[in-house]
Amino acid sequence: MVQNQDQSGQSDLESMSFESALASLEGIVRALEAGDLSLDVAIDQFQQGMQFVRVCREKLHAAEQKVELVLATEAGVTTRPFDLEE
Repeated sequence: MVQNQDQSGQSDLESMSFESALASLEGIVRALEAGDLSLDVAIDQFQQGMQFVRVCREKLHAAEQKVELVLATEAGVTTRPFDLEE
């Protein structure tokens, strides 16, 4: 999948939502797990999947920073790292 540049210069990948990137990644994983792809196509799909992983990580990191900011604002004290197990 070739990523297009829009007029602002932001790639389609960077502007996609977390949910869209995750759904695309899940589709690639299913295709790879099926084992019906040629090696070249499988490698291309893997590369695209890694791009979606990067997008998901960046979106999750941004969300984590927002949670820390909200916690700091509400508490009026200091920020603390977001912990999934709390």
